[in-house]
Amino acid sequence: MITALSVLYGLIEERYMSKQSKITAGAMRLTLFFYLLSASAGAVAGSVILGQQTAPVDSVMAGAVESAALPQAGAFSSSTVTPTVALLEKVRQNGRQQAAEAAFSLAVVAIEKKDFAAAGLLIQEALQLQPSDPGYLQVAASLAIQKGDLAEAEAYQVKTLEVAQAVLGTEDIRISLLMDDLGTIYLAQGHYEQAERTWRKSIAIREQILGNMDPSLAPRLKDLAGVVLQEGRFDETEQLLKRLVNILEADTVPDRTNIAAAQHILADFYVSRERMDEANELYHIVLADWKTAPAPQRLRIAANVYELGNEYLSQLRLEEAKPQFELVLGLLEEDFGADHLYVRGARKALDKLNSAQEKHSGNKTFDRVGDGKSYRQLSQRNLIM
Repeated sequence: MITALSVLYGLIEERYMSKQSKITAGAMRLTLFFYLLSASAGAVAGSVILGQQTAPVDSVMAGAVESAALPQAGAFSSSTVTPTVALLEKVRQNGRQQAAEAAFSLAVVAIEKKDFAAAGLLIQEALQLQPSDPGYLQVAASLAIQKGDLAEAEAYQVKTLEVAQAVLGTEDIRISLLMDDLGTIYLAQGHYEQAERTWRKSIAIREQILGNMDPSLAPRLKDLAGVVLQEGRFDETEQLLKRLVNILEADTVPDRTNIAAAQHILADFYVSRERMDEANELYHIVLADWKTAPAPQRLRIAANVYELGNEYLSQLRLEEAKPQFELVLGLLEEDFGADHLYVRGARKALDKLNSAQEKHSGNKTFDRVGDGKSYRQLSQRNLIM
């Protein structure tokens, strides 16, 4: 999942996205010349990959490479221009920049072709040439996530954040977006304290710029509630989930289906705390709102709730599983009939649930804090269903 391609946070958009991403053999010979002039030999392997590209180059980009990196003909022999160390360094700098941009452009092409191994080598070459470019760092982090190297992804994302803060300062919405991604990387590694700290900073930036009731706070509040629940801080979890619902309800154009999804999460939390009256009241509201959704959306909602119920059942969290299957029946049985796949499945699951309740009557719930399953289920549930 290469999320960085959709958000380069304004720092690199004009600089890179306007350039064509295909290079000829001639242009690559120039790029290799500049590279060998200015960089270590360790990145030559990436240049070999560049040389394998066969697509035609846009003449504008080829001209830009030449004009930006090479001195004018006869410059060194001119009576007014003498070769100097400063001039040589300028040529080197221009060469490094152009070579990095070429590598980056080809990495984008490789990503579009899902050739992530080649893309990784090309991004590494770009970073050797321009190690503090936020665009290159962001794509490198995304590629690391794609290959499952979360420690590497964390390192790149931290560096991206540092570079962006040096340019934008600490109070910028784009900084909060980078923090969101960094918190997710921390979470995937089980670093809950770091994830919570990072998300709280992200929320604080949004609150300062957009206010305390902006809808963009909703996803982070849900994530933060999951981390807090993981640590057994139940009162704080409830307050975060209630705030989530309140923000969605206060939106200028409230989406009842989306609000119901947040209320569903809160209702499940109440069940986990054995507060059944509050839970059932919310489930009634949730069902009424979800039933107004178009049939295709209702089917998607039912599928998600059905899957959640089965996950609870597999963990012997029987009291939490039961309302999920009841919601599926309420959503589908009247309009789709008793023979519908999800209706039959929900009926069968409820029978299995009743049997399991009799068998495990002394163990109705599963440990919600020690194994992290409560958090994973909360974090994986989308507000928009």
